[in-house]
Amino acid sequence: MNILIVSHEYPPIGGGGANACLNLAKNYSSLGHKVTILTACFRQLPLEEESDNVHIIRTWALRKKEDKSTFLEMFSYLCSAWFKVGKIVKKDKFDVCQIFFGIPSGPIGLYLKKKYGIPYVIRFGGGDIPGAQKRFSLVYKILSPAIRCIWKNADALVANSEVLKQRALRYESRYPIEIISNGVDSDFFTRGGVYEKQDKTGESKDDKEVHVLFVSRLIQGKGLQYVIPEMKRVNTACGWRVSLTIVGDGPYRGELEKITSDSATGAYVSFVGKKNKEELYQYYSNADLFILPSESEGMPNVVLEAMAMGLPILMTPCGGSKELIAGNGRIEPIERFVDAMTEMCKDEQGRLHMGKQSELLARTKFGWQEKAKEYIKLFQESGKH
Repeated sequence: MNILIVSHEYPPIGGGGANACLNLAKNYSSLGHKVTILTACFRQLPLEEESDNVHIIRTWALRKKEDKSTFLEMFSYLCSAWFKVGKIVKKDKFDVCQIFFGIPSGPIGLYLKKKYGIPYVIRFGGGDIPGAQKRFSLVYKILSPAIRCIWKNADALVANSEVLKQRALRYESRYPIEIISNGVDSDFFTRGGVYEKQDKTGESKDDKEVHVLFVSRLIQGKGLQYVIPEMKRVNTACGWRVSLTIVGDGPYRGELEKITSDSATGAYVSFVGKKNKEELYQYYSNADLFILPSESEGMPNVVLEAMAMGLPILMTPCGGSKELIAGNGRIEPIERFVDAMTEMCKDEQGRLHMGKQSELLARTKFGWQEKAKEYIKLFQESGKH
């Protein structure tokens, strides 16, 4: 197949959705399909390049930050991509267009279908479903008729978790929604990798300490404000040192550091900032338990990465939890989260058992190539009805 992907985010810009886009594109290509991506320009990135046998075309946009985009910036991408995509499809014949995400890229899919007869499949990201982001609530209210039209004309709508599917159905229940979960690069994120297990100082790990790890963008909705003040109590209850390493950056970091200072838990909590893929491997490798006390998720890539690295998981009942946790961790409400974390920190054998199950699930159920095959099957059905 000849696949066109339209996404305003593609690494190095964007978060989990961009990571999914990259891995799916690479695996479509590895399965023998031709792949072109139309994404946004950012700083000094080349306007056009080939990477992993994927043709990347970047078009002008106002985007200023690597990890976050305003509605105006997304709208600028939509306008620019609208003019660019016509030239692209006139040069090449595409079998299908995959849209990342309903907003801002959805209108491109509708345009290509109406004018060129190219079927399109929307892959939801979470924030593109009205009601998910309060900052866009007024905009989505205005755009609601257009959004419903885009969904109606799509050849398939795809959510990456049951929670995200139900969120979409609460907004618009007339159109069927498929579920294809995120995947993980288990060839890279594996305990059998080339790196030695060590802490961030390069010294061997002290097995008497339980290393708890959190990886994500630092916003209020991730729930760390409920965990950090309790770290002293966790240490007292366990009887040995329990440390929390926080990997990531974001607008809520300053407030979290203040919470750490005010609760006098600085001896147990470390903020290390955002890390690249290779650096992140070391933090996963050194950890004993991965936590995600989040209020809302689609399908968190960081949990999949932690699973592939053989870590037990503790997460709230947010998006992805039902799909990801099956004997490899616990799902607990935020009211019980710290108590559950304490119990898991005290149970070394339980953690080891859950960690093995995490690794097995990641390898057998959540490989990116398997997810790419699921999408290809969906693409092949596109336009037949």
